[in-house]
Amino acid sequence: MLPAITLLTTGGTIASLESPDGLVPAMHAADILKACPELERIAKVETRDVFSLDSSNIQPEEWQVLARAVLDAARGCQGIVITHGTDTMAYSASALSFMLQGLNIPVVLTGSQLPLKHPLSDAPSNLREAFTVAAQAPPGVYVVFHHKVMYGTRAVKLRTLGFDAFDSINAPA
Repeated sequence: MLPAITLLTTGGTIASLESPDGLVPAMHAADILKACPELERIAKVETRDVFSLDSSNIQPEEWQVLARAVLDAARGCQGIVITHGTDTMAYSASALSFMLQGLNIPVVLTGSQLPLKHPLSDAPSNLREAFTVAAQAPPGVYVVFHHKVMYGTRAVKLRTLGFDAFDSINAPA
């Protein structure tokens, strides 16, 4: 039987589409799942939109909203995947690590350097890996990005160009 995983979306590049003003977060959780149907071979997926922001606009107020959404979703699933923009993903993961202490399921943040709809996007592989970690990891908050699994308190974005954007600081990935 497949584990129940909830996909929470917050915007970011992964959910962005082209607009006259450039990229804007416009895809909903259901759109992301429809674009990556292979996720439903990993888990029974429920989707929820939390907000739709460029991650440079995510601040402590959004961390509170996101933590409440995680706590609400946690009642009915074995793991949670959060799509998030890369600019502040490490900050959000660290904050959630402290805000969600004692939660008994894995919470995994992921995103992408290129939008999901881009033909060369890293989003599909990041999502597959995030769902796999959410289905199997011990409880805690993680960042999964470009074949790395990092504790939420150890992840940092070191590169803005290229897919290998995140590393784990003072702890192995």
